[in-house]
Amino acid sequence: MVPYLSNRRIFLSNRKTFYAMSLYLKISANFRTGATLPTIEEQYHDLWKMASTLEKIGLPIDDWCTPAHTPANARLNAAFTAAGTTEAALALARADEGDTAKELRTIAIWNGKNDVGGATLITTYNSGRIPSNLRLSEESIPAFSDYEHVVQIVRAIVEIWEPMLVKVTPWGYPERQVFKDRPPVGWMIYLPFELTSNQMPEAAKLVAIGDTRKKGNAGTLVISTTDVFDIDNQEHVNNANAIETRLVDQDLLPTFREFVIRF
Repeated sequence: MVPYLSNRRIFLSNRKTFYAMSLYLKISANFRTGATLPTIEEQYHDLWKMASTLEKIGLPIDDWCTPAHTPANARLNAAFTAAGTTEAALALARADEGDTAKELRTIAIWNGKNDVGGATLITTYNSGRIPSNLRLSEESIPAFSDYEHVVQIVRAIVEIWEPMLVKVTPWGYPERQVFKDRPPVGWMIYLPFELTSNQMPEAAKLVAIGDTRKKGNAGTLVISTTDVFDIDNQEHVNNANAIETRLVDQDLLPTFREFVIRF
């Protein structure tokens, strides 16, 4: 899927309409990191915690590697061990630090596999007005076809980053969403407040996700189907669209601009 990465650029191969044959999923989150940019060590440690969660569903933690100009060079530098971030990964990120703005930093890692079975994890931390973000992309990794595994991933994202928004979006769905100025529901969407089945009758499942640091319900994961979301299944698309409309009718799906202002 992704042959190699740079902290400045991400190179994708075979970017074609293959979602009818395979699952190409993107999980993204927006969150605040505070007025001071976290250290490289802290940012990498957050990624290590995410990679540790992914290992539980079948993605080995020692597969993740750091950015490089070629795939072969990338695979030479492991990003993680079971104990944490490798010194090589930290050293490479520190060397790149001088080229970036002091209020903004992107760290990207790749699991060393092109196309089918490939995955990338990217975090951009921003201490300014624009929220920070996480992007996890994968292609046809079996674990991501199980909605309960995806719920496990979203739980980890909430625990690590306390996001204002998490989107689980199959490739091709944004072109089919109802409101272009608001987040898509897609397969799943996490919103940072409680929702009930009375409010969301179209949802296949609502999962309350608590944040142990807040000792309460941090928000709700709205799941449009417990099957694998199929962009070619019109029923799946229609149901996600209906959830979007229901949320907007109740003023529960802010615009992207409102997310920045309100959270």
